[in-house]
Amino acid sequence: MTATNLQNSRAQQMSLLWRLKMEIEKAPAGSTPGIQYIHFNALRTDKTYRAEIIEQALQSQVEEIRALAKEVLSIEHLVEAPSAADPSGSHPAGSAGDNRASGQIPPGNLHRRETSRRLSGLTTVSFALLVMVLLVGGYFFATDPRLTRQITNIEVQGSILQDTVWRAGSTYRLNGLVFVEGNATLSIEPGTRILGEPGSALIVTRDARLNARGTVEQPIIFTSAKPVGQRARGDWGGVVLLGNAPVNTSVGYIEGIDRADPRGAYGGTNDTDSCGVLTYVRIEFAGNEISKDNELNGLTLGGCGDGTILRFVQIHMGLDDGIEFFGGSANLSHIVITRAGDDGLDWDRGWTGSGQFIVIQQDDQAGDSCIEADNQKKDPNATPRSAPSLSNVTLVGGGDPMKAQRGMVLRLGTGADLRNLLIAGFSLDAIDVRDEATVAQTRTGALQARALVFTEAVSGRVFEQESGEEDDDGGFDEEKFFLSRESGSAFIPDQVLSGDVHDLTKPDFVPVYTESLMKIHAPIIQGEFWDESANYVGAIRPGSRNTWLDGWTAFASN
Repeated sequence: MTATNLQNSRAQQMSLLWRLKMEIEKAPAGSTPGIQYIHFNALRTDKTYRAEIIEQALQSQVEEIRALAKEVLSIEHLVEAPSAADPSGSHPAGSAGDNRASGQIPPGNLHRRETSRRLSGLTTVSFALLVMVLLVGGYFFATDPRLTRQITNIEVQGSILQDTVWRAGSTYRLNGLVFVEGNATLSIEPGTRILGEPGSALIVTRDARLNARGTVEQPIIFTSAKPVGQRARGDWGGVVLLGNAPVNTSVGYIEGIDRADPRGAYGGTNDTDSCGVLTYVRIEFAGNEISKDNELNGLTLGGCGDGTILRFVQIHMGLDDGIEFFGGSANLSHIVITRAGDDGLDWDRGWTGSGQFIVIQQDDQAGDSCIEADNQKKDPNATPRSAPSLSNVTLVGGGDPMKAQRGMVLRLGTGADLRNLLIAGFSLDAIDVRDEATVAQTRTGALQARALVFTEAVSGRVFEQESGEEDDDGGFDEEKFFLSRESGSAFIPDQVLSGDVHDLTKPDFVPVYTESLMKIHAPIIQGEFWDESANYVGAIRPGSRNTWLDGWTAFASN
């Protein structure tokens, strides 16, 4: 092969490898088993690593990934073969890579020349012993994690303007508001810890991306910079993702950032926009007030499209809401929100995404509603209307009759398709519809509910009776609507959830397996996003011994 052909083959290989990396990382989680994140530099330079990635890609469920892997293999032998012009792989005499023809040694080679002279004086035995020492020493260095893993603490502040990788061997400390801007992508390796100082937050602006792909064994953790045992709600801000998907206001500005600062804007016309990827990520002790009366949530999404991937994410001990959507169409799956200071899941301004397998647990001494849902305050009929589809959701109240908590509050014209929900332990309404604009959605079908199971009503009633000034929905009867025969829903007074469901540090969300419970479920919505095998109510299959929460979630109080 000529040098030109070799160069072309290598360029083609790099292009294919980059495409392979991008296709795998944007594919649905689990579609290429064994791969969570690809290090491109290692893919390019490490033959063993490359061979492993290609072998796994050939087993992918995605046809395009398999095809790309085959293309890489088809040129691999061409790139690795030695050049026909120079079988040894060395530079010809007199070339730019070798100064032997002129008798000159480049300055950078002086050390190698002196080393060569010293080695030439060694006996064969001495040389052999030297090699053995180097090999043995190298082995222990390579296999001892205390030597190979260099832990560093890195302070991050200001703006990230180019593609950046945060490594698992380092701890990153956020100081103030950190913005990922422009077209930059911030990638975070599995096992990385990010510590938030008071007043800090990570804000990913429109057109930028966050690529945070943890694993079950090595989740990515955003937490307080305070020592364990001293952490509390609101120690730092949280994570904010802003995108270009539609919202039902002319312009959206995220709370807490000056409206004169364009970095706080969100929303647009791209429904398939991606704000990035979060998989196996924990966000803890967030919700710091970053301006007067403006607390951030654990995770805030403004105008993020359905290209955004949110799977296996836990928000724990936030001061305000766990997750809040401001419009957009981002979907979420396998989500845990525990002990939020306000609401667990909050949406408004036209969120139209989907969610499946969601657990929300409220503290017995803090928190308002597990779900608070709005369309828009100024215009409840603004479009796009908030109308997410949720299935396989478990909502758990604190169980304290003295703490006013509701399962869901639906208001300001929101719609929703609710299926297969398990709702337990609330002192007030399991579901409260607040106004005529929302009641109207029950008549059009924009708000509907099927196969809801209500249990453990703390006050003895699933729905509060409203009259007089307390009647905020024009006499709408929630009990009749949500427990109608047509809905297939039911109130089950017997034990449905484990006795440890209200445990705040070691909760057990697995429902008790009973025939009556298993008979209640609605068909899963059709579509690529949905797991149609979840033919049960709640986020976890009743009677399960192992659950999708195992291994990566945590429930520390401080």
